[in-house]
Amino acid sequence: MVEEFAVIAGSSAAGAISAAIMARMSRLKEKTAKEPKSVNAARVELASLLFEKTLAAEAITRIYEAAQEGKVERLERDRLLLKYKRDLDSLNERIATLQPVAEYADLTEVRNQLVSLIQDRISAIDAKLAQMSSAKPIVVERVQVMPTPEKVVDDSDKKQFKAEEKSIEQLQGEIMQALTRLEQVELDKD
Repeated sequence: MVEEFAVIAGSSAAGAISAAIMARMSRLKEKTAKEPKSVNAARVELASLLFEKTLAAEAITRIYEAAQEGKVERLERDRLLLKYKRDLDSLNERIATLQPVAEYADLTEVRNQLVSLIQDRISAIDAKLAQMSSAKPIVVERVQVMPTPEKVVDDSDKKQFKAEEKSIEQLQGEIMQALTRLEQVELDKD
């Protein structure tokens, strides 16, 4: 009798331990299934979830249409609506967890492109400044400007200043375009 009791107690303990291990493994599996392995995986899953959401919403619409036409009884309509409503709520929750990941990745990519663009333009300006400084030494002095009746400006200086002015205006235009695109991305995400 004692041996039977020991066997029953031992098998019960082993069953409880194995149940605890199985529960823990299933929780880990669910957790890893919910967390995307990469940003691309998050984007793909988000697109899939949005498609499923569209299908669920369309199913709800068709259920209402079928009920109005008398093809579905009220009890069946309510059962189906409840099922698809639960599905829709579940999809919305999963979308809400994945959407910030995808948006963060998109904004990071736009930011990196903007930084790269600005760095490229700054490098080009630095190269131009280095070229200009090696060609003709620039001496900076404090000069008191006195009004003169005629100011003589060399044509080559005018061309150089106009070229630099155009370059600066072009850079400003590119920065404004990039900022406009960034604002548009932010508005589209909202």
